[in-house]
Amino acid sequence: MRSFPKSLLALACVLASQTLHANTQSLPTVTVTADFREVEALKSANSITVIDAQAISRRQAKHLDQLLNTAPNINYSAGASRGRFVQVRGIGERSQFKDPLDSSVGMVIDGIDYSGIGLAAALFDTDQIEVLRGPQGTQFGSAAMAGMINIQSAQPTEVGEGKIKLGAGNYGQKDAGLVLSGPLSDALLGRISVHENRSDGFIDNDFLGKDDTSNIDESSAKAQLKWLISSDLTLDLVAHYTDVDNGYNAFSIDNDRDIDADDPGHDRQETKAAAASLEWTGNDSFDLIATMSYEESDIEYGFDWDWSNIAAAGVRGGENNARDRDSQSIDLRLLSKIGQEIFGHTSWVAGVYAAKRDVELDYQDSWEDSSGGPWISTFENSFETDRKAVYGQLSSALSDEFTLTTGFRFERYENDYKDSVGVQSTQKDNLWGGKLSLDYSGIENTLLYGTISRGYKIGGVNGQAVGKVLSDPSTPADTAVFLLSRSNFDSETLINYELGFKGRYLDGSLDLAVTAFYMDRQDMQASVAVLFPPAEWKSYLDNVDDGYNAGIEFEANWRINDTITLFGSLGLLESELGDLVVEDPDTGGELDQSGRDQAHAPNYQFNIGSSINITDTLVLTVEVDGKDEFYFSNSHNDESDSHELVHMNLAYQLDQFSVSVWGRNLTDEDYETRGFYFDNAGRGPEGYHQLGEPRVFGVSGSYSF
Repeated sequence: MRSFPKSLLALACVLASQTLHANTQSLPTVTVTADFREVEALKSANSITVIDAQAISRRQAKHLDQLLNTAPNINYSAGASRGRFVQVRGIGERSQFKDPLDSSVGMVIDGIDYSGIGLAAALFDTDQIEVLRGPQGTQFGSAAMAGMINIQSAQPTEVGEGKIKLGAGNYGQKDAGLVLSGPLSDALLGRISVHENRSDGFIDNDFLGKDDTSNIDESSAKAQLKWLISSDLTLDLVAHYTDVDNGYNAFSIDNDRDIDADDPGHDRQETKAAAASLEWTGNDSFDLIATMSYEESDIEYGFDWDWSNIAAAGVRGGENNARDRDSQSIDLRLLSKIGQEIFGHTSWVAGVYAAKRDVELDYQDSWEDSSGGPWISTFENSFETDRKAVYGQLSSALSDEFTLTTGFRFERYENDYKDSVGVQSTQKDNLWGGKLSLDYSGIENTLLYGTISRGYKIGGVNGQAVGKVLSDPSTPADTAVFLLSRSNFDSETLINYELGFKGRYLDGSLDLAVTAFYMDRQDMQASVAVLFPPAEWKSYLDNVDDGYNAGIEFEANWRINDTITLFGSLGLLESELGDLVVEDPDTGGELDQSGRDQAHAPNYQFNIGSSINITDTLVLTVEVDGKDEFYFSNSHNDESDSHELVHMNLAYQLDQFSVSVWGRNLTDEDYETRGFYFDNAGRGPEGYHQLGEPRVFGVSGSYSF
């Protein structure tokens, strides 16, 4: 384990030295909505972080990636305009180019599955974010082998209300939002919100003389209806619209924020989505919940692959990946009523699920050099996935103190892939997941639990690498044989073991949660890359021998008195690759990565902070995020630097008005969010890194009515 930062220990000592006074208020109750039934977070035998609207506001987060560091053992990778790819406990995808993507970490927003399209995670008018660590196989199946992120928007209100929000900051930041909510009739509630977010970005393109080639241009709208049809029938409707037209111009030869690219990239997404949930409580024994959702997205991701210009490098080239994605799902669920448990002590859930997703890719690679051009290479593929599942869960009160929960899910999937170079593949498999959990509540205000859970991730096809072999006759024979033998990869299974406790202490002023876990990965899907001379890398997924991920997660929230609240989290992580030998980017020989840490799996992460009520209307919040160094890839050993980021928010609220002065990364720390290692400029293989957000600050104001 790498050394722990002294800054965290110093800050903890400073905060602990505050003078303590009698507390007069307990912490609010936090409810989790991602489970089959709504449950208090402190009564859920699961490792969960809940990020509420207050935490979103004090960080002035516009997107999910600006908040992920507050949860233990959660990392992300960019390689885009946003941190679109999330890793939970070191497990999760880091990029997507030509090949289809099935996510290890799921994302659901208002009951709609957004897994794999992270640009949609805008946070305006969000009530809370629930981060579930570990496999959620019973409820979400293959969409959540490593974990699940559930984002819940603010709900329609019974009383008419609204809010107007405006903000501005450095790097040309500006945003504006509007919320309207309230009753439309005696039986119909509604809510609508719209938000615009703009920024020039923090990259200077010296060649073009522009400072906005990595700009942020994001629009989102949400509409909700709650129809109280009768005393036992409720219909919830939600519709989303997202329009993102961000620039992507993040990598430079010198690893700084001064770019010389002549063909800046883009990161675009237009999504239309809707869901309907019907709840019927008219039966004496059970409730029925039926949910249907639909999502369609046009996604376009392009970049300048030489990171320079034709005058300096003698070549000009760029890639563009345009995807059309359509998804539909339906879930029918029965839940036992309170008082109608089996044998008087076993509540139950039973359900069926079906989903279909179609994704089509239109890829284009263009380049030119001093000899002529441009030359254009095209590629197309389509990927269809059908999933059907049945699931159930029993929660048995063995006594007043012990509860045993058993969950099971059986899932059948079929993938169909075909592309323009002749690769075709159909994969079918039966998979199962679930959990066995025993919790003990015999200690006052404390829950102890032990859980064994099983998750899984479906297999697929390595179309990008195999397509390159089939379309390029110059491919070395040994490389062709190697990749053709790996045209498909198998499903992965993950067995998770957890022990934990959580509780509320000191007259309700202190919440604590601690979890220890060990995750055994079987037929682990590892992303690696192979070199096609002279300098073209193609990635593929390979099943390697078992790896593991293990660690501890700690979270605390302490309202010391009416003035001071302390909060913090800590994640410790050890991970190991199974037997994996890759091509050495330095020598061209073999590089044995067996037993090395997995990519994007830092040994520690932390968040610690304090909110101080200076007056009844003025609150100061200071936070520090920290993260250990981590490997960028399984294919090389280039690493990020460890870092600590300081954030601040000074909020003033008087009646209906609120004003915040805020800043993120106040010490202007350079830190990396994505990295590659190869020879891009004729200087030999070296690391190239995308830098995260520098020091940003601004002012935000809102008026509620």
